[in-house]
Formats: sequence, C-alpha cells, structure tokens
Amino acid sequence: MLRKITSLTSSLSFIITLITSVVLYVVPQGRVAYWADWHMLGLSKEQWGDIHITVGTLFMVMLLIHIWLNWKVLMAYLKNRARQMVVMTVPMIVSILLTLFVTVGTLFHLPPMQQVLDFGASIKADAVDTYGNPPYGHAEQSPLKKFCGYLGFDVNEAVAALHKAGYPATVTAETEVKEIARLKGVSPQKVYNDIRAALTNDPFAAMPASPPEGTGKLKLSDLCKSFGLPEDEAVARLAAKSIEATPDMNLKAIGKKHGMNPHEVYKALRGE
Repeated sequence: MLRKITSLTSSLSFIITLITSVVLYVVPQGRVAYWADWHMLGLSKEQWGDIHITVGTLFMVMLLIHIWLNWKVLMAYLKNRARQMVVMTVPMIVSILLTLFVTVGTLFHLPPMQQVLDFGASIKADAVDTYGNPPYGHAEQSPLKKFCGYLGFDVNEAVAALHKAGYPATVTAETEVKEIARLKGVSPQKVYNDIRAALTNDPFAAMPASPPEGTGKLKLSDLCKSFGLPEDEAVARLAAKSIEATPDMNLKAIGKKHGMNPHEVYKALRGE
C-alpha cells in the first residue's frame, strides 16, 4: 500500500511541479506581473509560486520515501556483472558528467543552456512590451496621492479625471492604485494610462521622473509602447540632441554609442 501511495503521489506531484515550473519560466518579472495584475488560469504569480514550493516539497518528500523503499534496487545499479559494489559504474559516470555539463555550462553560458535562459529572458522582455512597466517598484501598492506626486500630477485633478472616466466615486487620494484598478476591473497600467491621457497632451512629459527598473535593457520601440510614446517623435527628439538611435536599439546601446548612460538617454527623451 505504501509503495503504491508513494509512487502515485510522486507522479502526480511531479506533474504539477513540472507545470508550475513552465508557468514560472514564462511568467513576467515580478514588478510587471503585479503592475499588470497578471493571471494564468485564474491564478496570480504569487499563487503559482506558492503551489510550486508546496507541491515541490511534497514531491521531494515522496522521492525520499521512494529511495528508502527501493534502496536495494538502487544499490543494484552500482554493482557490476559479478555483483560487486562499484560506485563509479558507466551509468553513474554518464549521470555525473551530464549533470556537471549542465551545471558548469550554465555558469559559463554554454549552449544549449544559454539558449534556454535567453529564450526565457525574451519572453519576459515581451511581457514588458505587452503589459507595461511600472514607474517604480510596487507602484500599484501606493496611494494615489503618492503615485501622482512621483509622476508630477495634481492628485485632485487625477481623482476628478478617474471619476470622469467611469471609476467609482469612492476613489480618493488615499486609495491605493491596485484597489482603484480592482474597483473598475482593469490593471494598474490602465489606471496610469487614463490619468496620463487626461492630464497631459505631451506623453514625453508624463514619463516618470526616474526611469523604471530595467529600462536600460528595453528597446526604444518597447519603451515607446510602454509609455504610449510616438516612435518617430522619440527618435526625432533624440536626434535633436545629437543622439542617433533606431527603434530596435535598447537604451544601454544608445547611451554606449554616445558616451552616455541609459539614464541620460531617458532624460533626453523627457526633454531634460
């Protein structure tokens, strides 16, 4: 009975752990997931992570029990044809080499490990393009007053703009951005977009005073999509300051080309 329970539980927990591993591989980075109120199959990033930890722990416990129940079989794998114990059998050597190859290859950025990492990074970068980038870490948890203060908006005008856009009358300067989003059934990014659209005609001026985390890695085209900036005008604004750039270049590359850092390129876009 114990063997059957162990085997079945191990199999089921392994399947769930495998699924959560794939989900966590493609999930947007934390700041983006929380900002976009990201969900998959009705579960948030935190919920998927919690399941991965708890069910993964269950799998490890079942694996230890499985090893205990099948210890004699495992030891048999370490014996030669003469039934003598030989730890470094051919299967063991192959297993060690394969594990070392993946481990060391990851540290030294060797293929195909690096390609696996790059693919995951590209998925997360695409998520920034799709869902937007928060103006600062955990911006969704800020009261509207703090949020507007960071962005340079008048909070009273922002509240009036949100009410006009159909947000509940209960929204005040003290309401958290994520709560405002929940009341309307939208993402914090949509709240930000509605405020910005109502309070400024210049999207460049509405960019956060400080660049959000990870901005240097963003392509200029992705940055424009995140903040609703006209791509051609962004290139022209940089050119006016003698900064040559193309939409497919990231801010770090643009800055390096002109002896600048990404923050300086970002400020140039804002008109500073």
